[in-house]
This record gives sequence, structure tokens and C-alpha cells, in this order.
Amino acid sequence: MNNTENISLGGYAFTIETDAYAELETYINEIRSSFSSDPCAEEIIADIEERIAELLKEQTVPGMVVNLPMIQEIRRRIGNPKELAQDEPNEDCTATENPKKTHDLKTEKKNRRLYRDIDSRVFGGVCSGLGAYFGIDNVFIRLIFIMLFIGGLLGLGEGPYIFISIVAYICLWIAMPAARTGEQKREMRGRPTDLKDYKGKDFDFDKEMKEVTQSPGGRTIRRIFSVFFGIFFLMIGLGGLLGGIFIPSVPEIINNEMAEHITRWGALDAEEQFVADIFGGTTFWGLVLVMFGIGSIGIIYGAIMLLFDLKSPSWRPGLILFIAWLISVFVMIGWLAVQVADALPELIAS
Repeated sequence: MNNTENISLGGYAFTIETDAYAELETYINEIRSSFSSDPCAEEIIADIEERIAELLKEQTVPGMVVNLPMIQEIRRRIGNPKELAQDEPNEDCTATENPKKTHDLKTEKKNRRLYRDIDSRVFGGVCSGLGAYFGIDNVFIRLIFIMLFIGGLLGLGEGPYIFISIVAYICLWIAMPAARTGEQKREMRGRPTDLKDYKGKDFDFDKEMKEVTQSPGGRTIRRIFSVFFGIFFLMIGLGGLLGGIFIPSVPEIINNEMAEHITRWGALDAEEQFVADIFGGTTFWGLVLVMFGIGSIGIIYGAIMLLFDLKSPSWRPGLILFIAWLISVFVMIGWLAVQVADALPELIAS
């Protein structure tokens, strides 16, 4: 049996045979040498290492040892570093004057996917992810949330600004998957997901742009409907959350109406008293608030998934929200059934 070593590559841990490790180390050193004069060398090399790690994860299962044929296959798939680097002039990583760079930036913008940027996060990476998706500094996104929150603290709107900012952040946190792998981080910024695309090998720019800009009619129509219904359901969900602000005040309004009724018309009969006890109590409206809150958050989650064409995370937050909403409905029905059963003898007697 060959000797093995434990290594960390691209954020993943691997057990690798000694000869395979020597081959991998040689390959990475060749990559470093090929890109040594490139201003973007560190970024490119880090992306390549993450890509190698992802390919290794595809070929292995937990506990499996990486062997030499696996490394040789990865070398074949990624290609010769010298061939990848030899035709490219040195360029500033941030340069945008070059026409080709301008095209690349446009392509990046079209290919971005919405993720939480957990590398630049303050809390959940929502603001930094939105900044990467829209191509703006995440400081401005954070300022919007901060201004909404501070506006609520200062009494502007008497609370809804705090409510909206917190709920919106939580909903986005639930809906947006985290960019954990190198491929996801590149997708978040619209960058190529394969090393070949970094330096132009086997990369047909016109073909790629055609695939991005000239999607099939069916996909276009589906996207239009997704955006339309996403906005529609987002408005419903936000409306439900804003309506929930007023639910705690409903029992007081009902009790005041009942008191006025008693003053004018005298004591309530059994049926009226039963209705007053149900709808004038805080328990009923507390359950309504929970039911509406979970339902509204679920609707907002679905709307965000439609708007940004997101895939559901593996832990299925949408399903969890739906189950939680069903539980709240059954609790409401059960509570009402108990109240009716308790009051039924008195109602029959009256």
C-alpha cells in the first residue's frame, strides 16, 4: 500500500497518495510559474486550486484516497498551464479600457447568479451578495438597510421601517444560498467556471454571447412569467407582513365595540358572549399573527426564488416554511375546536 498524506486544497481536506501528491505539487508549481508575470496571478491560482479541489470532490467519496490516475485526469481536463498563459499579454486586473475587457464585463454581468457572499459578510453575507450580483459596492446596500433600521428607531413610520429591514434581510438570508465552492463564488461574480475560459483556450466569445443573449423563446417566456409572478407574490407577502403590524391592536378595537354595545343594548346573550370571548381575546389573534407571518414569509421566499431564478438549498427552507404554516393552521383549528366544545353545552342550553 502506498504512503499517504493529508492535505488541504481549495478549502477541502483530502487524503492523497505520496506519488499523487508529488504530481499535484508539480502541476501547481507549473501553474504558478506560467502565471507569475500576470497581475491577476494570485486570484487565478486560487481559483485553479479551488477548481482542482472541486474535481477531486466529484471523483471521491468521504474516506477515499486520491491516487495518481485521478491527478493525471485532472491535468488532462484543465490543460497545460504554459498553453493557457502563453498567448495572453499582461493586464491590470481592474482595467476596463480594453475593448475585450469591456465585453468580458458585460458577459460577467449577464452570467451572475445570486449568492450570499460569506467571505465578505458582516452577518449572513446578504448585502455583499447583492452587491456582487448588481455590480455595486456592498457598502451602499448595507447603508440602505441601516437607514431603514435607523429610520424606525427615530420614529419615522413608527416602526415599519425596522420591521421591513429585519424581515427583508431574514427572507433574503433564507432564500439566497451561500457561495461556498470556488465555482459558486465565480458564478456570483459572473466569472468563467472553467480554467480554460480564463485565458481564452477553446473559448468562442461570439458563441458564448449568443447562448447568453439569444435564449430560446420558451425560456424567455418562462422568465417573463417568473418575474411577473415574483413581483406579484412579493407584493402580497410584504402586504401580509405590513398588515400583521396592526393585528395586535384588533382585540382592543373589538372589546371597545363590545363595551359600547353593552352600554347601548345591555348584556350580551350566550352566542354574542362566545363570539366576544373568541375574537376579543389575544390568543386567537396571536395565532392569526403567527399563521399570517409564516405564510407571508413563505410567499416572499417563493417570490425571491422566482425573481432571481434561484435553486432551493439542500435543507429545503420552502418546505420547512410550508410545514410550519400547516402546523399553525392545525393549531388554530384545534384551538377553535376546543373553545367550541367547551362553550357548546352553554350555547345549547341558551
